[in-house]
Amino acid sequence: MFIIVIIALCLSLAVARWAQGRHESMMLKGFRATAPTAHTGAEIALMFLKSEGVEDVKIVEHNAVVTDYFDPVRRSLFLRREVAEGTTLSAWAIALHEAAHSLQTGENLGELKWRQSCIRMSRYVPTAAVFVIISLIIARILVPRVALLVLAAVFALVLLLNLGSVPLEFNANKRLRKFLDLHLKNYPQATGRLYELLFSMAIREVGDLLRSPRYFFFSALPGTGKLRPR
Repeated sequence: MFIIVIIALCLSLAVARWAQGRHESMMLKGFRATAPTAHTGAEIALMFLKSEGVEDVKIVEHNAVVTDYFDPVRRSLFLRREVAEGTTLSAWAIALHEAAHSLQTGENLGELKWRQSCIRMSRYVPTAAVFVIISLIIARILVPRVALLVLAAVFALVLLLNLGSVPLEFNANKRLRKFLDLHLKNYPQATGRLYELLFSMAIREVGDLLRSPRYFFFSALPGTGKLRPR
């Protein structure tokens, strides 16, 4: 039983590490590659939204620990300056992927909100669980062996919830295909690279399990992080 626990914990960490590494390496390469046209991330996102008849989404530059995401309540796209004003393939991929979430309305809206809840759990629950478990060990309420079992269960559950909602990310990418095929019909190489970057965007939050301490200490605790603009 204990071996199974260790395996489950290692698998959870391995999957998160793979997703984190794939996303970071692909984005780094993409930020070094210039987009095929002179449009910035914000401009290409607005072009996509206009092509889909979406006119109620505003783009807000927001540099903070938690950024580069679409807020379905505010109908706002929060982007870092290097993404909003950038003319790189990564800037395009980030802005377009998040803009595509604005098309997920109706039944998809509930799924989008659930996906965002899973992301928040991935970012904050693991670190919070570690603190709680350590406190219980110090208080001699839990023995280390049981504590490890609980920790492995928490990590595995958070990861499974995250993975279970990832198809919504690929659905967002799918909504971009028609626009990209038309806009980049003369740039097949750039289109191929952009689709690779969009894939890495779809799995980005799977790696949040390992980023949990950063999010917890810099955006969850009172007095940390930067609030979104009103």
